Amino acid sequence: MSVMTLTADMQTYSDIIQVEDFDSQQERELILRCQERDTAAMGTLVVQYQHWVYNIAYGILGHHEDAQDAAQDAFLSVWQNINKFQFRSQFSTWLYRIVKNKCLNVIDQRKRRKTEPMEIDDSQPWVPLDTVTPEQEALRSEQSEILHAALGRLKESYRTILVLRELRELSYEEIAEVLDCTLGRVKSRLHEARKALKDELERIDWK
Repeated sequence: MSVMTLTADMQTYSDIIQVEDFDSQQERELILRCQERDTAAMGTLVVQYQHWVYNIAYGILGHHEDAQDAAQDAFLSVWQNINKFQFRSQFSTWLYRIVKNKCLNVIDQRKRRKTEPMEIDDSQPWVPLDTVTPEQEALRSEQSEILHAALGRLKESYRTILVLRELRELSYEEIAEVLDCTLGRVKSRLHEARKALKDELERIDWK
């Protein structure tokens, strides 16, 4: 089975049925099989991670089709570069870094086409996890169209770190690895991003 066939068979992201979680040893065995070009093992990884990958891409890009394209490109890149993964970090961290880079490619392409930086598609699900602060509380609001509009006005670095921390609940250390920056920079950027989101929500009179 070709890589193109593998990605063509992927389920619609918004309707994904999650498989039972597997432990780190099972995941390691799957990765090793992928490194031996086992497409069935790759298919299992795709099913396990595609919902997460799509949500990260959609959180950064704010557009359904762009997020799907970025997610598929990410999985293709994983398949093509799986032999480079040496188990020095968690597989999910390595995967998130690839997704982030694919999203940045999409943003660069938008700029080259001289389009608007964000095209908000409010019909797609983007369901943040439980939060505490007012701006984080907004991330789980039913008023998703207002949230998406606010996120769409934030710069890419803010959207990215909010998605990684608030949606995917990555630790500061994991975010630092994904973004290739220091722990201190993660904390300061996250503080800036939360404030920017809060200010944007207040500006559009979110309640």
